[in-house]
Amino acid sequence: MEADALNEKEAVDLLFQPGFSTADVVSDVSGRGVGLDVVKTKIESLGGTVEVETSANAGSKFIIRLPLTLAIIQALLVTIGSEKYAIPLNSIKEITSIEKNNIRIVQGQEVILYRNGVLPIVRLSHVLDVKNDEKDSSELTVVIVKKGEKSSGFIVDSLIGQQEIVIKSLGKYLAGIRNIAGATILGDGQVALIIDSNSMI
Repeated sequence: MEADALNEKEAVDLLFQPGFSTADVVSDVSGRGVGLDVVKTKIESLGGTVEVETSANAGSKFIIRLPLTLAIIQALLVTIGSEKYAIPLNSIKEITSIEKNNIRIVQGQEVILYRNGVLPIVRLSHVLDVKNDEKDSSELTVVIVKKGEKSSGFIVDSLIGQQEIVIKSLGKYLAGIRNIAGATILGDGQVALIIDSNSMI
């Protein structure tokens, strides 16, 4: 058979050919041979690669590599002190204002009563060790972020707005910085650090 003459790489490449399918019957989700072909085309259009490592009677592993410079997300830009930071939009639940006087301390943690529940408060200026001028205003701007069923309120100095940003790696020398997921270069040339909200909830 012609298939018997294929080496491993040629056999794997067949998986990504348009129209190739192992399904016997065409259904809504399989049998048309467009799945992996579309996947490979999309990945390569982003400058990435997809590889397959396979072993008989053991299984197969798909390896997808994408350039970090092409990691584009929607983010909310905020200021903390004189610095700009980005909070990934997919982690934000809502934005609100709270009265300073409504903050309470429970077991050493600042919290507020919010929507019939207790919401932990995180002062980003303290966590990120950023000097900020305490405002005289009795109101604080809070970005409420979520992680699964948990939520926390991040206190920021001001909101700049929503923006599409490109995630840049911090590099191996700065990769260990706590609570920071990466950085981005803004349109005006300034660098904004991207907050790792999951690590603070």
